[in-house]
Amino acid sequence: MPKRGRSGQVLIVTALVIALITISTASYIYNLSGNTGDDQSSMLNDYLQSIEIGSKHAIISALANITNQGDNETLASNLNTWKTEVEKQYTFGTLALNYTLRETSLYSSGLYLNWSANGNGVSEASADFLLNADGSDLKMQLPFTVNVSTALLVEGYLTQVSPQTEQATVLCRLFNEGQPALAQNVTVFYQDSGVWQTLNTTKYPLLNYGNGTYRATFSLVTSASSLNVSANAFDTRGIFVRANTTLTGNDTAYLGS
Repeated sequence: MPKRGRSGQVLIVTALVIALITISTASYIYNLSGNTGDDQSSMLNDYLQSIEIGSKHAIISALANITNQGDNETLASNLNTWKTEVEKQYTFGTLALNYTLRETSLYSSGLYLNWSANGNGVSEASADFLLNADGSDLKMQLPFTVNVSTALLVEGYLTQVSPQTEQATVLCRLFNEGQPALAQNVTVFYQDSGVWQTLNTTKYPLLNYGNGTYRATFSLVTSASSLNVSANAFDTRGIFVRANTTLTGNDTAYLGS
């Protein structure tokens, strides 16, 4: 199976930096607001929202690192850094940001990575948070959940164009949190005589539909009735995902038609 690269490293760092800047800026504005009734209430809402947004950026940063050959422990490490920064920025009493990494039949330590051979690939991280604030004018509990997911769907078909030549059509769809998403790049591979080959995109450029869908069409000399293909993708957040499938001869009906 093709190895993934290490692209997107700048975005990995940037995501956590964005989280830290977000909470620092929001805390500064909230501190300036003072005790001004409705204005402070509005500032508090913005401040709490910034914590939720920053928590997502912290998880994005970790998932990008992990799927770029990083350690799984990066998720807990990032969230511990984030927790410390959030609690340090609050100056109106005591604030605690606690998190629990999701553990289910699919998730292990908050992670679900499944780059399968059935045409679906998923890179996902999830955590439940509980924000507790305790001060002279405020006592509050705010639970929220952050789920970051990058999924890739790969499908297609083979068309025999001559006795020894097949045309392969590969359709790749990328999703963030279940919604169509753009990719930094998509690389298509195919297996020839047991060896993985990278699609020559100079000769066979990918068609980008601009909505998270990418199409590759290429020819190869073979009389085989099936072809193993793989697609590697990095979304714009630097998160890597892979999906693999087997194309068969079917030029009249397929999921992407």
